[in-house]
Amino acid sequence: MEKFIEDMVNKIEQITESLDGTIAQINKIEESVNNLNKGFEKETASMNENIRLIIEALKQFRVQSNSSISELAKELNNTVKNIWDEKKIQKYFEDAKQSVDRIKEAEKVVSDNLYYAQLLTIVKNISTYLQKVKK
Repeated sequence: MEKFIEDMVNKIEQITESLDGTIAQINKIEESVNNLNKGFEKETASMNENIRLIIEALKQFRVQSNSSISELAKELNNTVKNIWDEKKIQKYFEDAKQSVDRIKEAEKVVSDNLYYAQLLTIVKNISTYLQKVKK
């Protein structure tokens, strides 16, 4: 029985040594997992910060783009309005000039007609006078 107990003690010692080795391996695996976890957390934090910076840069770009586009649109609208107003004024002056030219032409025609009417009246009077003198 002593041998049986000695065998049992040997087997228990072997199991204990085996368990100690397994525990050591588990501890190493745990340590490796913890190291990987720390590295992953650092990388994740770094990536999150980079993404936050990129998003902030995009927001700033969008704000600046919108304000730049808005300013450009306002400037373009003002330029178009000024050109439109200038052409409108130019058209108004051209129309006014054409109206003045038409009035001048009409005045000349009326003046010419009055002159010819007066001349015709004089010629008729002379003709009537000459007819009376002949008789």
